[in-house]
Amino acid sequence: MLEKYYKYKSVYNDYLIFIKVGSFYECFSKDALIINKLFNYKIKKIKNTFKCGFPVKNIFSVTSKLADSNINYIIDDNNLIIDKYEADSNTYSNYNFDTDSLLYSFILIEKIIKHLENNITNDEISDKIYRINELLDI
Repeated sequence: MLEKYYKYKSVYNDYLIFIKVGSFYECFSKDALIINKLFNYKIKKIKNTFKCGFPVKNIFSVTSKLADSNINYIIDDNNLIIDKYEADSNTYSNYNFDTDSLLYSFILIEKIIKHLENNITNDEISDKIYRINELLDI
């Protein structure tokens, strides 16, 4: 899937790319971060990037909001572009993310969680979470 995504991105760099996978549409990298920001869909880390998906039934509400936000998009279904939207003044580039830093943070958080799960008791977890909250001023 990533290979197909990057192939599209080489031609349509300033478009959100949606690829249909079963009963979901998936997007990757910066596109996944934009979809998360606009729709609060869950982000997952895969390989060295991000993935975000949503059910096929939500495509109309997603594309309507993207059109209203002047964001170009392409929808791939079975290796065919079934929809392509070009805004008069595309705002895709207005969404700036440091994907490398975010990916590093995701990896670091995963490692911290795994360490906590494997190395400390429930009482120690509560104490460490309390101390982390104090540091973060939560």
